[in-house]
Amino acid sequence: MRPAPLAFVALAALVAGCAPGEAPVPRITLADCRLPGVETPARCGTFEVFEDRAAAQGRKIGIKVAVIAARRRSTEPDPIVVLAGGPGQGAIALAPQVVPLFARLAEARDIVLVDQRGTGGSNPLACEGEEGEAFQSVFEDAMPEKLVRDCLERLDGDPRHYATPTAMADLDEVLGALGYAKVNLWGGSYGTRAALEFLRRFPGRVRTATLDGVAPAGMKLPLSFVGDGEAAFEKLLTGCEGETACRRAYPQLRAQVKALRERLGAQPAGAEIADPLTGEGIDVKVTQNVLLSSLFRPLYSPELSSLLPFAIDRAAVGNFTALLAPNLEFSGELAENLAVGMHLAVVCSEDVPQIGAADLAKATRAFFGRALVDDFLRACAIWPRATLPADYALPVKSDVPVLILSGGIDPATPPRHGELVAATLPNSRHFIAPNLSHGVSSHGCAPRLIEKFVKAGSTAGLDGDCLARLPRPLFLLPAGSRP
Repeated sequence: MRPAPLAFVALAALVAGCAPGEAPVPRITLADCRLPGVETPARCGTFEVFEDRAAAQGRKIGIKVAVIAARRRSTEPDPIVVLAGGPGQGAIALAPQVVPLFARLAEARDIVLVDQRGTGGSNPLACEGEEGEAFQSVFEDAMPEKLVRDCLERLDGDPRHYATPTAMADLDEVLGALGYAKVNLWGGSYGTRAALEFLRRFPGRVRTATLDGVAPAGMKLPLSFVGDGEAAFEKLLTGCEGETACRRAYPQLRAQVKALRERLGAQPAGAEIADPLTGEGIDVKVTQNVLLSSLFRPLYSPELSSLLPFAIDRAAVGNFTALLAPNLEFSGELAENLAVGMHLAVVCSEDVPQIGAADLAKATRAFFGRALVDDFLRACAIWPRATLPADYALPVKSDVPVLILSGGIDPATPPRHGELVAATLPNSRHFIAPNLSHGVSSHGCAPRLIEKFVKAGSTAGLDGDCLARLPRPLFLLPAGSRP
């Protein structure tokens, strides 16, 4: 069902109000709007919910909604519902990326973007430092204790009410108010966790679900990054060794990484890089942790990770520009649409409490170490936690058709997580793109695969072999090197 016209909304409320013993059905009033970076017109509105859903009283917050109507008059009743990642990203800001992905499906289906509570336009739990300084620094501790405390004091909301199960109850209410009986979920990264939780709580509302880069509730962020990041970095090193030109250009790559890690652990180095926006020089103290984070972040993108052998080779002789500069752009793009308070509200309630002493001991011995984990442990010791349902971390079981996509070199949500989730979803299919990283949906044949799945409402007959044929970008070679 399409979102109801305004006149119908008013009529529906009157009719519902006249039914004996039935409360009026809440509806969302939508008005014409334009989404930044999207040519297609949309209709936007806000739906109020209780911040404390369990109490069902007190303060209310607005949930921001945007609907891009199907282009044909004769439409399918089940829309595409986009669930953003992070946690902490707003779905509406992702419209320029996801609308082209669903271009063919949008002929007959609405696209629904709902900013999850705490993100985007839905009472964002944003954290900034003094005088508007960004909360997270690229080359310092991820979660400085002072800024965490300051953020908590200024926060416009109670973080205990922003965990995933509460947000999915919002979503079910919003979809009902829009008039949709069944929907097709698409979630990326943390959005897959949200999709799985919605499927657990509201299975009757879900026609299909597409999960791109699975982040199940039991993965223990950010601890999982330690092992999954090391596996992805090992694949990078092995990939370079397996290419004649890369192996010839960087014959000592592993030894260079090891030596850099040890040297910077004993004595940090100084470097200056140019801010990509202003061109001004930025002085950076290159510690071992800065090195490790600068190796980890580019692994999210095959294009950026293909630069790492060259960057490591340059850093080995004291030139850190190629290693550090991509992190500024990567982190800047993320910070533009990430509510850090919302991120902490989820991770501190759903992930960090699962991390035990044995996990920490193992992380201490790992290549990427436990610095990031320790940052979150300190932050989460301060941050209020939500009360979760007893079954929250258990596997989701459902007969709903589910398409699972994983990137074979993903440092954050690699195929192992997809395999675990697929084990309890009998109508699921899991396809791996071996040369892709974090986010598969927009690459190669993936959009057509998703289109076929959603149109059929079934995984039967799906063929994901085309994903295996997508190549990895060539490694950057020094000037004058022979290909």
